[in-house]
Amino acid sequence: MYDLLQLPDFTHLQFFLTCLVAFGGGLIRGYTGFAGALLLLPGFVLIMGPLPALNVVIISGMVGQLIILPNAVKRAQKNVVLSYGGGIFLGVYLGLYFLFKRDIPDITFFMGIFIILATLILISGWKYKGPINNYTSGSFGTGIGFFAGFFGVPTGPLTGLFFLSLKEDIKIIQANIQCIVILTVFAFFTYFYFIEGFRSDYLLLGLIMSLPLAIGLKTGQYLFNFLPEKVFRPITYICLLSLGSSLCFKAYN
Repeated sequence: MYDLLQLPDFTHLQFFLTCLVAFGGGLIRGYTGFAGALLLLPGFVLIMGPLPALNVVIISGMVGQLIILPNAVKRAQKNVVLSYGGGIFLGVYLGLYFLFKRDIPDITFFMGIFIILATLILISGWKYKGPINNYTSGSFGTGIGFFAGFFGVPTGPLTGLFFLSLKEDIKIIQANIQCIVILTVFAFFTYFYFIEGFRSDYLLLGLIMSLPLAIGLKTGQYLFNFLPEKVFRPITYICLLSLGSSLCFKAYN
């Protein structure tokens, strides 16, 4: 029982930076509805390494998202979300299987590559333009889930671009994305649970980090009402590209 209450042996600066990253990730997710882990994961990896970072991202992401879950479930399109979410689970499990076949430096490097590629796709403004039904949702979810698991990044930027093609109210689209982000993180959680990939000290840290992440989520949702995207997005993209590049350089040094 005592072991479960142990935190990692962090300095005060490391703990402060971890809180700052959690708040920043929540801010991005609250404003955009997705992509929070693109900041959370590289920031945490630079502080504590890839596998501990995944522990913290998974737990803080799950708990932090709970505050917006009721409204998201109420507004979301259930059929599309369930078919896409089923694909996410299948893809994440397959991708994580291959992730754990690699060495730690390789994991860090591929995480950095994913962050850079996902950010460049966001910058390009690409959106899915094909039909959206149970088949395409499930297929797209499986593909995105595989890449999320293979690169070790439980996030939803490509999911966001898929759902933004819907001819629906922006609040319904955001609700769809938020539900899928939660399902993606939950898929990571269950896989880590089955393979006993959690460490108790980082689980506790993840629970604590859910607080600054939740504050960031609410702040991002508030900023969404009046802060123009042309101000918020360029700053976010610069941060993400810098963090992704840092992971690639750090991996083998």
